[in-house]
Amino acid sequence: MDNTLKIVYDTIIEQNVIKKNTCVIAALSGGADSVCLLMMLSELQHDIGFELTAVHINHMIRGEESDRDEGFCRRLCEENDIALRVFHEDVPKAAASLGRSLEETAREIRYQRFREAAGENGIITTAHTLSDNAETVLLNLIRGTGLKGLCGIPQVRDNISRPLINITREQVEEYLESRGQSYVTDSTNLSDDYTRNKIRHLIIPQMKEINGGFYKSFSNSLKALRMENSFIEDKTSAALSEGKKEEGIDISCMEPVVMRRAVSRFLSENHLPVSFDNIRRICSLRDKDGRINIKKDTYIRGTNGVIFKEKNTPPSGDVEQWLLMGDNSIFDGRLLKAEMQSRMTADPHCCIDADKIQGELILRNRRFGDKVKLMGRDFTSSVKKLINEKIPPEKRSSLHFIADDLGIVFMEGFGIADRVKTDENTKRYLNISIDSKGEK
Repeated sequence: MDNTLKIVYDTIIEQNVIKKNTCVIAALSGGADSVCLLMMLSELQHDIGFELTAVHINHMIRGEESDRDEGFCRRLCEENDIALRVFHEDVPKAAASLGRSLEETAREIRYQRFREAAGENGIITTAHTLSDNAETVLLNLIRGTGLKGLCGIPQVRDNISRPLINITREQVEEYLESRGQSYVTDSTNLSDDYTRNKIRHLIIPQMKEINGGFYKSFSNSLKALRMENSFIEDKTSAALSEGKKEEGIDISCMEPVVMRRAVSRFLSENHLPVSFDNIRRICSLRDKDGRINIKKDTYIRGTNGVIFKEKNTPPSGDVEQWLLMGDNSIFDGRLLKAEMQSRMTADPHCCIDADKIQGELILRNRRFGDKVKLMGRDFTSSVKKLINEKIPPEKRSSLHFIADDLGIVFMEGFGIADRVKTDENTKRYLNISIDSKGEK
């Protein structure tokens, strides 16, 4: 057993989730990492005694290239006598209908199919490497993260195992070369247009030039960070257990670092947006009673240091629906059209960068207390004040608003929010237009 394969074998033993007679699903894209994962698992299958099946998802995103990848995976598994399941998923269509990014939609569908193939007791294996982990940590650092984000990709989460997490991409390629094993290359991985690829092709090489032992240093730092994170997680679990109330959690006596982690968990468990600002605002409720709007009609209330979630029942005059791609009608005689496209076709003030949307999109009328920071402005305005200054009284009740989990992203007559404006990196444009029914 060569050194790289031995590292992967030791990782599997350490993780202790892939055992004899376990049904193991290998996520197979056809790229170098996933082919390495499949071939290594095939080599180790007899020693450990698990059952191996490969799963390939044709996302139907890259046309002939996607079909090429599928064909390669079929031949690879046939040549090595490995069972293979293939799923065809029209991700672009699904993403457009949901109003989500291609990446987010593809990932969600992918793991749905992996879980389906694994069944109740199976283990899903993915080909994340030490190199992927370094990229993830740097990406989290650039976007802004706490300690948890700096811990990177977990080796094991639920029934998902990552056997290659302790070897680099270079080791993957050396292993494949030693076996004379080919693989396919996704053309998007060669481009520097995407943030992760910029980190991969530009930043990591510079770090390796500064420190030839970058990956070893990174791996050691990761172990230390995970130990400290585990300590805080244990403290948080204990604090949550002690502070649990029927209606929420008592954060009044928690240490600041534990309180922040507890609030983060509270938001996640209630399917609410987790962000630095949301956590900061909710933590402020420890010392003063109040209520914070966190998502559409959902609020976090603080009373005597106890926080809990509460819903507002919309007044009878409120109208709303999920934003649909195509025609939407919430006011008689008027249509709002939403179109997801690869270019801008509407006025810039009516075109949203779809990948900057947070959560689901709701089409609705105005709400009491609405505020928005419009494109090109460096301040937040009251919607009521904006409307009163510009819109005739008879038209105010039928203005279209589009909101995501963080608030308004489009306001008829005024344009889009600054945080969702398009820029040179925009790849998916959500174009908005409004017409009277029957007009072109």
